Amino acid sequence: MGIFEVNASNEEASPKVDFTIDIVFVHGLHEPGRDAWVDPVSGVMWLRDIFPHAKYQARMLLYEYDADRLMAPGGPDVNVVFNEALSLLNELIAIRELEQAEQRPIIFVCHGFGGLLVKRALVYSQSKKDFKLEHIRSIFRSTVALIFMATPHQGFRKDTLLHANRSNQPEPNNFMLKLLEGSETLQEITDLFAPIMKHFFVYNFWEKLRTSFGKHKLFIVDQTSASPIWDEVDQCGINATYCGMVRFSTRLSPGYSLVQAALEKYIRVAYATVPRRWEHDLELIRRERQHQAETSMSGNLPNVRGSLADSYYAATSYKPTPSPSPSPATSPESSRESVAYGVEELESPTTPSINVHYLVNRQAEYYVGRQSQTDSLQEQLGSATSRKRQKPKVFVIYGLPGSGKTQFSLRYCQDKRNRYWGVFWIDCSTESNAENGFGELGIVAGKGAQAGAGQAWLSQLSDSWLLILDNANDPNLDLFRYIPAAGNGHVLITTRNPGARFYNTAGWFEFRGMDPEEAIMLLLRLSYPDKGLNQITDLHRKDAGIIASELGYLALALKQAAHTIRTRLLPLRRYLKSLLGCRQTLLSRPLVKNASDANIYSTWELPFTDILNGDTRNYRDAVDLFHIFAFMHFVSIPASIFSACWESLRTCNNFATRPSIIFDSSSMRVVGDRLTAATGVLYNHSIISKSDDKSIVYFNLHPAIHQWSRERLEIHDRAKWLECSAAILAHSISTNMETSGRAFRRLLLPHIEACVRLLQSTYPTLPKTHQHASYLDKFALVYAEAGQWKRARPFQTKVVEFRSTKLGQAHPLTLIAKRRLASSLWNLFDIRACIELQHQMLISQFRSRPSISDWFVWPPWKPVHLQYCTTLSDLTGSLWLAGMRDWSKRAGERAVDALTLNFGSDDPLTLNAMFNLARTYLHLEEYQKGERLLSEHPDTLMAVNEMGMYMCTQKMKLPEAESLVRGVLQMRKRILGEEHAYTLWSVNDLSKVYVELGRSNEAIAMLEEIVPVVTRTLGDERVGMFMTKGNLSRAYVRADKWDQAGELIKWLRERVPPDHTDWVYAEWGYAFFVLHHEDDADTAEKCCQAIMDRVFKENRFSPSDSRVNATAEILLRIYEEQGRYDEIRGLKERFPGIGSSKIRTSMNSLPLPRWRLEHPPR
Repeated sequence: MGIFEVNASNEEASPKVDFTIDIVFVHGLHEPGRDAWVDPVSGVMWLRDIFPHAKYQARMLLYEYDADRLMAPGGPDVNVVFNEALSLLNELIAIRELEQAEQRPIIFVCHGFGGLLVKRALVYSQSKKDFKLEHIRSIFRSTVALIFMATPHQGFRKDTLLHANRSNQPEPNNFMLKLLEGSETLQEITDLFAPIMKHFFVYNFWEKLRTSFGKHKLFIVDQTSASPIWDEVDQCGINATYCGMVRFSTRLSPGYSLVQAALEKYIRVAYATVPRRWEHDLELIRRERQHQAETSMSGNLPNVRGSLADSYYAATSYKPTPSPSPSPATSPESSRESVAYGVEELESPTTPSINVHYLVNRQAEYYVGRQSQTDSLQEQLGSATSRKRQKPKVFVIYGLPGSGKTQFSLRYCQDKRNRYWGVFWIDCSTESNAENGFGELGIVAGKGAQAGAGQAWLSQLSDSWLLILDNANDPNLDLFRYIPAAGNGHVLITTRNPGARFYNTAGWFEFRGMDPEEAIMLLLRLSYPDKGLNQITDLHRKDAGIIASELGYLALALKQAAHTIRTRLLPLRRYLKSLLGCRQTLLSRPLVKNASDANIYSTWELPFTDILNGDTRNYRDAVDLFHIFAFMHFVSIPASIFSACWESLRTCNNFATRPSIIFDSSSMRVVGDRLTAATGVLYNHSIISKSDDKSIVYFNLHPAIHQWSRERLEIHDRAKWLECSAAILAHSISTNMETSGRAFRRLLLPHIEACVRLLQSTYPTLPKTHQHASYLDKFALVYAEAGQWKRARPFQTKVVEFRSTKLGQAHPLTLIAKRRLASSLWNLFDIRACIELQHQMLISQFRSRPSISDWFVWPPWKPVHLQYCTTLSDLTGSLWLAGMRDWSKRAGERAVDALTLNFGSDDPLTLNAMFNLARTYLHLEEYQKGERLLSEHPDTLMAVNEMGMYMCTQKMKLPEAESLVRGVLQMRKRILGEEHAYTLWSVNDLSKVYVELGRSNEAIAMLEEIVPVVTRTLGDERVGMFMTKGNLSRAYVRADKWDQAGELIKWLRERVPPDHTDWVYAEWGYAFFVLHHEDDADTAEKCCQAIMDRVFKENRFSPSDSRVNATAEILLRIYEEQGRYDEIRGLKERFPGIGSSKIRTSMNSLPLPRWRLEHPPR
């Protein structure tokens, strides 16, 4: 092995020649070194016997390496690309230095894998710029051209690995798996080579004839891999097989003339190209060294990292410590873990934290070593208790699936728990799961499950915390949304996405395989836990090393292999044979896409095959459960799902897949017993893990195994088990939505999300069946109950559209779906859409009545049946929120009268209608009617709140009003959280009471605090924000803070729609502001006249409305000041009570105009 000159045959003495160019040939993997270039029939080596090397004074060099060693089980892993590239460089440098030919031009001719070696060698050569290593850089400077003969730039296809291996190595080893198309190893070589490719002439050749392997014929390297879409390169196919394209027997052999022509062309240009390259490169290096010297002397260090995080933290006036990235010179291939981190700033040590919150419902299942990484991570994150830090530190761990990222982080959490006041784990596998996770965090904080509540809480904490964002693999996921903007904390991100490292401010690790020694020890310790380490090392180290190498040193695969070896009492060599055979079988299936998949899946396929072959009920139940788990989320599957769905599901007969554990169990207790036994089988085979939290048992799968569990199924089986899992989830949700089950239903959210995502990918037109519609309807209920109305709305919309089409507009199920959608629209303050939907429901219920007797009512155009009246009651609340109070009153009175007549005044539906109507009465200033209805209503939070607001508007018993409204606020904070929409509503109501009590500054403080919350949870263009800023502007006015009030008043005037009743508030407020604060009577009068036009010309508002009377008050003051007596008389005719103190004190707490009050009215 090594590099040899082949200008003459072995029998001939090589004549002394003054060579002027070196042509270096590097063979591939599928043939021995020299034989790769020799025609097996004639024995002709074309590069020696046919090509006119003497004519061009070309030295023909052949580099050989041991391909059998690379392809043998337990052979070197993919790092061998780098190692063999170094060998090639060093051999070539040595043979050229011996002849003092360092500047002689070089042309490489590469077959198959040999091209990858040459590309990696040139990258390494170009990276060396130190004057002591110029001999290495000389290869880059001297290389003119690269001729690639079927080089797998983008990897081998799986069928190549299955059929084209050497006969003595039928199963592909881990090294060959790392050369599959799309592999990270090949992508890394491509990325490193791309910047320097422009310096060379490149010619890509590919095979045009398939190679026969028994019954199979295939391209070993297809055209797409051998000739990628590169700019400014030559490319051509050769009418020969993979091996035949480099074994020319004569000058007439297919492809020979193409290769010879290319070589001669490159030889001709080499003599002018190489000297220029040397001259230019030497000058470039000289300038770089000079610049570095000048920079070092001036004391300015270059900025070595630019990232998304730089831009993000620049906007928040914070700069992270730079983290230098590894250069191609040092190559991440040179070590198992690539580590990059910045310099830790000095922090004053403080006393250790007392851990209060540990929200991690999993435990590390096995130790994955990496102690050096643990120490480095702690060093880079620094002290967890320093109060000086303004921004959290972010550290990123990325790498292959199964490399131990999550286990490492779990172990770090456990070991460092007492360094932090709080440790919080968020599953970021999808955006929805991340939102749910932070929602749970918001509940712990007492802020509710609204979006952003958890992040906001962490940002405000002065205590130290650790936040883990796990499985953040989606490159489209914006992690900045989940990294708190401030706070005394550390953030640890685990991901498969290399691009996520740009979120770091403290550093990053890349996890590939474990350190080989640690990997071997892990395998031996877990395989033989009862034996001494020295004993098992002496006996099994060699075999363990082969297995560890074949599994890519991946922690997850090693752990599972050890479990199988231990439980089945398999000798290591026998396990290796089973592993290789299983892996080759899996390669033929679509689910295996890369080496990591093959290594991990094969270690699980072996024990799962044992379960499949089991003939007991427990084993059959285990298989069913595993298929059900495959379509839920992989973490925290609650065991109680199965008992919750049992009674509802077992009576259904229209399921193609009927898991025995549910359908054949006679009671919930039997379900529980069978579940325990079946999950015990899965647990004992190390396929699932178990955890518990507050007496709730959860089942967990590794994400890679979860994916394998689905993809190993045939397509039709996949659809059946997906339907089964969806049915189990839906039937575990009670139709009555009892309050006692709310906590359980929140646990279902990530599983609902996972199941719905799979349903959507399987059925593009979801819902496709009535069952699907039922599932989505149930799932939307859970989202709505959790306050995730935005997530519920699209599901509810689809259900309404499906049922309207299939069942009709008036079908009871359609109306139920419409009512639930209307509720979500109401809570999202999409009032226009809500009212339109409820109006459609009324029309349908008017035309289609439950029985004939419902038509015999008087008058017949006023139905009184239950469904119609319930919709009327709902519409009452919607019209009230839309500001259409007169219409709300009419609808509410009809609903209350009909429901009272048919069901009595104590029925819950009647009481709810009474409350809706009472609220409308209060806002229409019909206080006695409102008070009477509220007094008949049970002591619910909403009724208590409205009673307090009634007292406030009447300016009576204000201390009692404060007590009532504050009590409702405290109760809503406790039950719903600080950031729930209803809680924010209570804050607004309490601020009104404070204003009436003369405590405007307190009102301002509480409203200013919730403005960013309302922005985040409801949005700036919703009624909730109009309400909040309107109340805040009122409080500013009462506190004589006119500048702040003016900004909000102008903001409201620009945004409140003209057709909304709050437009009067906004327009009146602006008129009041410009008159009182800016002394602009003309603008104020125009605003007031616009309101009057809406009242008397368009009939939009009633003249008795307090807001209209307040507008008339402003006009009266303007007319009095300007002596416009005719206008005064006309105004008083329209508004007889205007100007009286009685009218002024009844104007719904609106601040009255004080413009020029020193002038008495004429």
